[in-house]
Amino acid sequence: MSEEKEEYAPEVCCHCGGLGCLYCNKKGTVMVPQPSQKCRHCDGDCCIYCGYTGWERPLKEY
Repeated sequence: MSEEKEEYAPEVCCHCGGLGCLYCNKKGTVMVPQPSQKCRHCDGDCCIYCGYTGWERPLKEY
């Protein structure tokens, strides 16, 4: 059984436009599975489904 690790890459947080905010831990970017896709619920406008980042399945960093 082979497990494939999902590749993540940083993308600019759509909520703050890269300035840093609560939703991106003040980094300005969020780690997103590749290939990156805008949130299917809001198309990048930020909603509860994307954690207000605008991206599909952003990595939760605690």
